Amino acid sequence: MCNLDTLSEIGRFWKLWLGASDFNAKQTRRFKERFQDGIKRIRKPLEDSRVITTIRSAGPLAPVATHAISEQFKRFWATGVTDDGLRNMKPANRVNPTFAFSTPSGDEFSLHYCTDPISGFHLAESLASSGLEIDDEAPSAVFEIVRTARQQFSTWCKAVVHRVRTPSASSASFVVRMYAGEALAFCRALHFVNNPSGFAIHMPLFSEPWKGTVVQLDNTSYSPGAPSPAPTSFDVIETSNLVDHVRLQNLLIVTNPLLRHSHSSTLYTEVLLSVADSPAEGILEHVCGDLSTISLLPGLVPSSYVSRFTTRSDISQVLLLAITGPFAIRYQERLAWKPIGFGHGINDLQQTLSFSPNQLAGTLFDIYLRMFSDEDLGKRMAATFLDEPHALCKLSSLSTIHYTRRSFALLLAHIRTRVHCDWDRVMDNLHTLVLQDRTLISGSDFYQEMVTQLYLAGFRPSWLSPVAAQELRLEENPSMFRQWSAVPEVVTVVLVVPRHAITKVQSDLSEAGTPYLQCETWADFGHNVFACISISFGKLEVSHQGENKVAAIVEDRTGIKGTSPLIVSFPILSTCLMMVTGGTVGLAIRSTFKTGPLSRKLEPGMCLFKTLLTDERFIHILSRAPTAGNDTTDEAHPLVPPALSDETDPGRPIHVEMDMSNRLVKTLTAHVDIVNPAEQAALTGRRAITVEQLSLNKAKLHVGEYQRTVPFPLPVDITNAKLRVARKSKYIEVVAPMALTLDSKQDRNITGSFRMTFDSGVPTLWGMPRVNLDRCPSFKLSNGRKAFNWFSGSVTHMFSERERMSYAQWRFLGRIPDTFTDLKESLRTLLSMAIGLGGETRAKFVLCDHSKGDTAYAIILITGVRLDLVSHAVVADSWIIPTSDDINNELLKDVPSLVRIRTNGHESEAWRHLLPFFIERCRTWKHRPNCEYLVHNSIPLYPNAGSDPNKVPWCSCGMGVGTEALQGPYGSVEAKYATRAAISPLFVVPYLEYAGTMEPTDVPPLGSALARFAAHGGVPLSRCARCKTNKYRSSTRLCFIFSVVLAIFLARIL
Repeated sequence: MCNLDTLSEIGRFWKLWLGASDFNAKQTRRFKERFQDGIKRIRKPLEDSRVITTIRSAGPLAPVATHAISEQFKRFWATGVTDDGLRNMKPANRVNPTFAFSTPSGDEFSLHYCTDPISGFHLAESLASSGLEIDDEAPSAVFEIVRTARQQFSTWCKAVVHRVRTPSASSASFVVRMYAGEALAFCRALHFVNNPSGFAIHMPLFSEPWKGTVVQLDNTSYSPGAPSPAPTSFDVIETSNLVDHVRLQNLLIVTNPLLRHSHSSTLYTEVLLSVADSPAEGILEHVCGDLSTISLLPGLVPSSYVSRFTTRSDISQVLLLAITGPFAIRYQERLAWKPIGFGHGINDLQQTLSFSPNQLAGTLFDIYLRMFSDEDLGKRMAATFLDEPHALCKLSSLSTIHYTRRSFALLLAHIRTRVHCDWDRVMDNLHTLVLQDRTLISGSDFYQEMVTQLYLAGFRPSWLSPVAAQELRLEENPSMFRQWSAVPEVVTVVLVVPRHAITKVQSDLSEAGTPYLQCETWADFGHNVFACISISFGKLEVSHQGENKVAAIVEDRTGIKGTSPLIVSFPILSTCLMMVTGGTVGLAIRSTFKTGPLSRKLEPGMCLFKTLLTDERFIHILSRAPTAGNDTTDEAHPLVPPALSDETDPGRPIHVEMDMSNRLVKTLTAHVDIVNPAEQAALTGRRAITVEQLSLNKAKLHVGEYQRTVPFPLPVDITNAKLRVARKSKYIEVVAPMALTLDSKQDRNITGSFRMTFDSGVPTLWGMPRVNLDRCPSFKLSNGRKAFNWFSGSVTHMFSERERMSYAQWRFLGRIPDTFTDLKESLRTLLSMAIGLGGETRAKFVLCDHSKGDTAYAIILITGVRLDLVSHAVVADSWIIPTSDDINNELLKDVPSLVRIRTNGHESEAWRHLLPFFIERCRTWKHRPNCEYLVHNSIPLYPNAGSDPNKVPWCSCGMGVGTEALQGPYGSVEAKYATRAAISPLFVVPYLEYAGTMEPTDVPPLGSALARFAAHGGVPLSRCARCKTNKYRSSTRLCFIFSVVLAIFLARIL
C-alpha cells in the first residue's frame, strides 16, 4: 500500500461487502430490491439500443463480432452472468455487494451503463479462424467470445502465479502497489518525494475531491532512508482514459517529471477526440495549441506525429463511426508520448529553449484562450449552427470544465523549467494581454484568481510584495487583519456553508449531472470568481487568533447524505481581500449548458449561499489552508510560493522563433561555439562552412575539414536552413525551419520515420512497440464461401484517402506515388500472399530494386501470420536473409520460387531502415559486445546504401538464433543466415489523415464499408502488365483499384 489511507479505504469496503452476509431477512430483501431497481434504472434507456462499444476489443474482427457483442451485452444485463454455452447457465439470483458499495449512499447499485465483463479481453483470437459472416448472428459466436475471455483470464492468472512463485535471479521482484485517491495529487506527491528541493507543494494535496485529508505516502517506502524504496520515476506510465476526465495539460504537468530520462520512456494516453471537419481539428482542441509548439514546451511529443505512421489499427473505431452515422461525434485515439530529442545523448534529452519575451507571452496567451474556451461566447454561438448531434456534443463539451487558473499557473511553472527567457517581461506582457482580452466573457472575473495562482506557482509580479500589502493595510485598515502582526501576500478564505443551503436544491443538483461549484466575492461593482476551491463536509474546529489562527476539519464520512455543513476554502491575494472588506463572499454554481434549469430555482448568479466577509460565524481568514485530521505537519500548509531559479544547463539553449500569430514554430536556431583552436583557425581562415541533414533532428556542421553534430529537439528541414557565421566572435548559428506539421504531403525520402537509437548500449525503437511473436496467436483464414474476409480489409486499411488516390493516379495516369504509398502496397502484397488470399499461399519473397537491374537485396521467408492483439492488427512471423555475394548463390539455389517484390530506389532505402526495425521489435536475443551497430555507431548499417546487397543494414547478432522453424521447410543454409522479424502493416495516423471510409449502406443491418474489402475469389498469380516480372494476386489488386477509382469518382461528383 502506498499509504495508510489506502489500506483503510480497502478495509472499509471489505467490511461493507462482508457485512452484507450478516443482513437479516428485512435488510436482505431491501438490499436486493434497491439493487434490482438500480439495474432497471440503468438498463431501461438501453433496452432499444444496440450497445457495441466492446467491438474495440475485437480489433480487425469487429465487423464479424458486432452481433455477438451486442447480444452478449444484453444477456449480461438481463441475467448478470456470462454464458460460454458449455453448461446450463442460470441467471444470477444473489446480490453481488461489490456492485453496490461504491458510492457514498452505501447500498445502491452503482455500475457504469456500458459495463461488459468481456471488454477487457482480446476477442479477435477466437474469431480469426471462425469463418463467420459479417455481423454474424450465429449463437455460437456469443459462446465463443465468452470462452475466449475466460481462457485468457485463466492464462493470465496462471502466468502471474508462476511469476510470483518462481522468481529468477535475472528478473526484478514482482510488486503491485495500490493507491486509492485522486490521480493528479498522487503524481505530485511522488514528484515531491523524488525531488523535494526542486519542487514545492504550495497548496494541500488533498487525497480526493470532497475530502479534507491530504496525501501522505508511507514513510517505510517513500522516505529518503527507506531500506527498499518504492520507485518515484518510471520508464512507462499508462494513464488509460484519464485524459477524458482531467484533460491533457493537467496530466502532462504531473506525469512528465515522473518519466525517467531515457529514450525508451513513454507516457500512454487514451482520449476521445471530436469528429471535426479536418483530422487535425480534434487534436488541436485536445492539446490546446499547435502540436509542435505544445510538444516543445513540456518536452513530450506523440511518437506517431514524428513517424507519420502507427502499427495500431483503428478499423474497429472506423466501424463504430460508420454505424453511428450522423451521431458519430467522437473517436478514440491512443497516443504514445515520448521525450523530444530522440537520438541525442541523455543529457541533451531535455534541451532548454529560449524565446523572445513578446513571442513567448503571445504563445502562452494563445494556450490560455484555448484552455478556457468554455468562456468563449463566440464558440458557444458557433456550436448552435451545427447539426443537432454535433451541436449537443459541442455544447456539452464546453460545459465540461477541467482547467482552472491553477492549471494554467502550474503549466507555466513547468514550462519555466525548460525555457530560458526574461520571465519578468514575459509575465508583464502576458498580464497586459489578459487584461485587454475580450474573447473570454468571464476572463476578468477570474483575474484575481489567476494572479493568486501565478504567485503561488513562483511568479512574483513587481507590484505584489510584502511592502505593498502592508502599505495597503495601513491605508484601508481592514477589520479582518487588525489582530495580525504581519499579513502575507496570500491568505486562505474559509467559508462554512450551512446544510440547509444545500438541502433546498439537493435533488436538482443530482439531476444537473456534475455541476461545478465556485466561490465568488462581491464589493461595490467588483466581482471576482475563484474556481480552484477545496470542499468537504464536516465540522470546522478553529483555534488561536490573527496570523496564528488555524482550523482543522472533522470530516463527516456520510458526505452529502449527512447533516454536516459544507466547508469550502480557497486562496486569495491579501490585497484583493483588503479592497473588498465591506463586500460579500459566497458559494455559487457555475452557469453551463447543463445547469440552465437550476437558474429558475436559485437567485441571480446561481448562488447557493453568501454572507458578509466580516461575518465570523461563516467566514474565517487563515494564513494556511485547513486540512483534516491526518495532516500531522507542524506548519500545515502556509501559502508561500516555491523559490524558482532562472538557472539553466550550461549548454546553449535552442532558440525558438514563432510566426506572426505566435502559434506556430517558424524556425529553431542552434548556437555552436567554436572552442577548438584548430576549428577556430579554420573558421577565421575563411574555410568553407556547410551543413547537411544527418537525421530528422540532427544536422552535421562542416567547418573546413572539421565536422560536428548539431542536435535539435524536434525534426527540422536542414536543406532550407540558413547559417549565421560570426568569424570574429567564433560561433555559428544554424537556423532551421520546423519540419513537423499536421499537413500530410507526398515524400520520397521517408527514412527518418524509422528511428532507432542506443539507450544504455541497447537499440531503442521510436514509434513501433515491441512484440513477442511466440505469444501472438496464429490463425488460418476460413475457405468458406460466405466467410467474411476481414484480413483484406485489415491490411488495406493502411492507406489514407490521399494515398488511395495517389495509387490510382499511378495505375491509370503514370504519376509516381510517394514512398509511403509504395511501401504500404509492398507490405499489403506480401501479407496478402502469405495468408493465401484467394488462392495459393506464397511465403518466399525477395526484395528487388528495379532501378538497379532488379538487384536483390533481401530475402523474406514467412513461417506464419499471427494476430498482434495489442495493436489490433496482424503480424507476419518472418525471417530475413541478406543477399550479399558470399551467400547469394548458395541461397538462391536452395530457396526456389521466390516471389519478387520490386521497389524503386527510394523504397529500397526505406526498406533498408525498416527491416532492422522489424527485427529489433521482436528480438529475444542479446546484442554481442562487438555488434556491428555499436562498431559503426549507426542503425541501420550503411545508411543511404539503398539496395546494395553487400552492405547489409542489420547486425549479425541474431543470425541463426531460434531458427528451428526453418530447418524443416527450408534447410540448414537458410537457418544459418536468417534473422527473425515481425513484419506488420503501417497504418495511417488518424489525426493526420483520413483513413478509408466505411459507408453504412454497404452492409445490413448496421453497415460497414468493410464490405468493399470483402472476400476475393481464388485465382492464380498474375504477372504485371508493365514490368512483365512482378507477380500479384489480380483479384486483390483489381478490387483495391476499383475501390480507389470509386472513391475518386464520388469525390468528384459530391
